[in-house]
Amino acid sequence: MIDFHKQKLALADLTDLNWLKQRFFVYPDQRIKVKTGEVIIRQEEVNEKMYFMESGSTSGYFKPEEGEEFKVFSTGTNMMVGLYSFFSHDHRSYTTVKADEDTVVLYVSRDQLPEKNSPEYGLFLEHILPVIVNEIYLRQMLMINSVSEKESVLKKLMESEKMATLGQLAAGLAHELNNAASVIQSKAEWITEHMKDYMEQKDSKGLYPYFLRSLEKGQTKSSVEVRTRKEKIKELIGVQENAAKKLAKMNLTDEELMMINQKADSGIIDRLGNYWEAGLALHDINIAASHTTHVVQSIKELGAANRREHQNFSLLSSIEKAHSLLTNQLKHIETSIEVHEDIKINGKEGDFIQVWVNLIKNAAEVLNTKQPQSPQIIIEASKKGSLLHVSIKDNGGGIEESEQSKIFQPSYTTKVSGLSFGLGLGLSIVQKILSSYEGQIQLTCQDEWTIFSIQLPKQ
Repeated sequence: MIDFHKQKLALADLTDLNWLKQRFFVYPDQRIKVKTGEVIIRQEEVNEKMYFMESGSTSGYFKPEEGEEFKVFSTGTNMMVGLYSFFSHDHRSYTTVKADEDTVVLYVSRDQLPEKNSPEYGLFLEHILPVIVNEIYLRQMLMINSVSEKESVLKKLMESEKMATLGQLAAGLAHELNNAASVIQSKAEWITEHMKDYMEQKDSKGLYPYFLRSLEKGQTKSSVEVRTRKEKIKELIGVQENAAKKLAKMNLTDEELMMINQKADSGIIDRLGNYWEAGLALHDINIAASHTTHVVQSIKELGAANRREHQNFSLLSSIEKAHSLLTNQLKHIETSIEVHEDIKINGKEGDFIQVWVNLIKNAAEVLNTKQPQSPQIIIEASKKGSLLHVSIKDNGGGIEESEQSKIFQPSYTTKVSGLSFGLGLGLSIVQKILSSYEGQIQLTCQDEWTIFSIQLPKQ
């Protein structure tokens, strides 16, 4: 905004206002007191007076033939109004000048000016021209401010309309997908129950409990843990690389390994692996179906009152479910989940799965694109004071500093194609979900590491 006080000082530097005031604005009968809101000059009316502001303030308003009246300029003490109409050819004012507060003005009429060819007229021009230049400058600055503000408002309005349109499209899409998602979830549950009966009936080697374990727990070992466990299994029971890797994924105890190894059945590890993988596949299908239903339901609830109840759930479990949904993207990435199983969150588990999926997926996409020598994602959580801290970091090379401040803006993306790539909504949705739980998310980059740090009130 324009600092009129500073501008008034600038005007004082340009000209000797006292000369003008003492020469022309000295007549008591030409001193007017104007109440707040009263009009001094009216738009389109003839004005042959020049006003000097002794005290108070005024503003000039222009009203177009169609549209609302808007402010063109403002004046304060020791400033002048009526300059344009006073000097113009037809002396008509292009604005209506009103008092912003109780104001005192002094005026001079055109017929009181010196003769045009007189030396005193030259002095008058010498003193009034800087005043006119300053007034033009002030009004240009006010107009620039006004245009800048309108552009800012217009930009926000366009963004709002864009998001509203996107919301309508998303809601329409959610409506169409809702039935399909519900069918997928219910049929996944039906298949799971029938597969349990089928696998139990077909089992003659005592492998059914391992099917149930993977069905209920899913893949709980990180890639680092699997690799470490594989080497120990090779030493413990002397099996080959592939067999050791299968067994390492199953989270078996040493006693269970020894028992399996003692069975006189050369194909027992392959069959055990099949039972385990079948349970794991059904586990992931159920999570994917449940998450799809949650996302569709969340989109439908946009703008609606939140009616679903919060529940306590395991932070580790929600991260593992998100991990299960991203198995393919994480196939070649070493993922480490260092989260204590006792940490609980009160809320909707689906919301947080959505948060972890977005953050882990982004990290995986960066790593799969840039392909560093040893791609890693590390997920950690800890309680500090009244806060729960969760961090997800990847060694994909960091994010350019110029992009870091924009990364949470809706519609901002560094990706170029694809449905989930082009919308640029993932991180803004993450931020919105966390804000609804009074949480925060921050981005930092250290060397090759990109770190998203989340803080949540401890519950």
